[in-house]
Amino acid sequence: MRLYLGGSPLKAALMSGLSVLAIMVLATGPANAGEEIKQEWQPSTLSEKTLAQVNGGVEAYQKCLNKETLAHVNDKEDSRKVTDLILRSCEKPLTLVKEAFEAEKIPGIISDRYIRSKRSRGAQQVVRVVMGAQAARYSEEHP
Repeated sequence: MRLYLGGSPLKAALMSGLSVLAIMVLATGPANAGEEIKQEWQPSTLSEKTLAQVNGGVEAYQKCLNKETLAHVNDKEDSRKVTDLILRSCEKPLTLVKEAFEAEKIPGIISDRYIRSKRSRGAQQVVRVVMGAQAARYSEEHP
């Protein structure tokens, strides 16, 4: 049976051959799928001291964000500028978290991902509050 897809019969034969090859490659999977991945850090090795430092740093970060947000929520500047100002002033607690992770020899990619997630959640919370306050202020000024 010949398949004709708007090109030459040779093109159709090549395309069907390529699709068979692609299916074979996908069916076999990666060449080293059975090999075990070696890790230098085990997730269960965090000490209680490190966990307390990390949790304390995250708590301090949240408190700083709350305090700075209350202080700057009524600023007349753009919400992105206000949010950036708040986030920059609260970076120190996150550096303490990073130092606690480095002391336990946790790979940088893992600690960076953790800190980035905390920073992202904090930014979302702050921008939500700042934009809400600005929207409320605008609705009061322009009835």
